Amino acid sequence: MGMYQALIRRSLTIPLEPMRWLVVGCLGIALLGLVMPFPVFPPCPMLTVTGVPCPMCGMTRSVRSFSVGDIDASIRYQPFGIIAAIVGIGVLALWATPTTRRIVSVRIPVVIAVSCVAGSWIWNIGFNPTF
Repeated sequence: MGMYQALIRRSLTIPLEPMRWLVVGCLGIALLGLVMPFPVFPPCPMLTVTGVPCPMCGMTRSVRSFSVGDIDASIRYQPFGIIAAIVGIGVLALWATPTTRRIVSVRIPVVIAVSCVAGSWIWNIGFNPTF
């Protein structure tokens, strides 16, 4: 039992300063998508080269669909895209408030990070209707 408790306690430390600029950039791209919708997205490079979808395949289309209010398409492309968009908006909102600007990093349990990547890949390989 000790090994599993150690695995659950282990965490990744993610610095928030670069994350803030990533979120701002993604928000800018999402706003651009509202003004200038792109009917065709470039194919995933990993899927094109290997024929195997990467764990995050469909995330761009999912976040874009979510940003224009098409929740059904967002879920079909990649359910984790909605989670990524909401987390991104939350991080941006946290950084916009003066009291949380002092937070320099966030710790995410490894189990949660690995579960999200594994769940995303299982979705892409087994259930994704867009492939």
